[in-house]
Amino acid sequence: MKNKTPFMTPEIFIKRQCQATKVERREVIQSLWSGYGEIVRYALTTNNKESFVVVKHCTSPSVVDHPRGWQSDHAHNRKIRSYDVEQTWYREWAAQCNPFARVAFSYGDFFDDQTNQRLTVLEDLDAAGYSDRYDNKLESVIACIDWLAVFHASFIHENPLTTWPQGLWEKGTYWHLDTRQDEWLAMEEGELKESARALSDCLDKARFKTLVHGDAKVANFCFSTSDSQVAAVDFQYIGGGVGVQDLAYLLGSALSEDDVAKNLPYLLDHYFAELGRALMAQGESQAFAQDVIEEWQDLFVIAWADFHRFIMGWAPTHNKNTNFSRKLTKQALEKLNVRAYF
Repeated sequence: MKNKTPFMTPEIFIKRQCQATKVERREVIQSLWSGYGEIVRYALTTNNKESFVVVKHCTSPSVVDHPRGWQSDHAHNRKIRSYDVEQTWYREWAAQCNPFARVAFSYGDFFDDQTNQRLTVLEDLDAAGYSDRYDNKLESVIACIDWLAVFHASFIHENPLTTWPQGLWEKGTYWHLDTRQDEWLAMEEGELKESARALSDCLDKARFKTLVHGDAKVANFCFSTSDSQVAAVDFQYIGGGVGVQDLAYLLGSALSEDDVAKNLPYLLDHYFAELGRALMAQGESQAFAQDVIEEWQDLFVIAWADFHRFIMGWAPTHNKNTNFSRKLTKQALEKLNVRAYF
């Protein structure tokens, strides 16, 4: 349950949760988007041994300064909800992850409903051996794809109930149309804007759903120093969806336009092969795995176009608005027209 006693300092909360004798703030790892807090590393002393934790400390800024000017009450409420979802993820869902879809262990979280301040105390993944960051190598992208395949297989549902996934976003991803109406209104008139709801509906009505990370860019993966294993962070937009939503976003974040165009068939084949293996390893039949793969293969360009729709409203001059992205989006719109015809 959420702790709703008056807000305590991070040091006191960490000491209590981790049973440490001494807690010392060491370094700010990064500030949160638009001034909503910070992520900080703390050193703990217990029985004369030093260890580390990472604390996500979220606040509500008095003035929101979005770098692209998208501040509004709606955007603020979405952001606050995302921090609540992330705490729920670590508290109630993260333990269900397959060990090969590594996430940080949570030592506990705290919420003060008087000030809307939150603390989430997490395992330091750097200290756990995941201290490397993305190095622009295709092998590193493959490691992230492997993580996604196992993660998506772990939470697979066929025609899930509307109450699933409880406590998380009903529809995952930070760019989901239902939460991005301002950006949709800002789009230029045209086929993509007119088709935005149809693209979203294709994803929403999929037979097979899973949990999607919702912000699976390479910056949210920590890489091991000894092998090709990765761990993921930042679960603010985790919720229901289809796995290729994460895959499309990952590829767009990790690779240049030319590299995506050159390697896309291979990367798609790799993801679906690993997804099939992960599904069967957890006891699903080959026929079930094939049904999932065929549906999600068909939805890949739809998922790509759904994110491209967001970019064209949020920041149409963004470097992700590439010729190749427009090409895949055109394929998606053509697919929609074929479906509508039949």
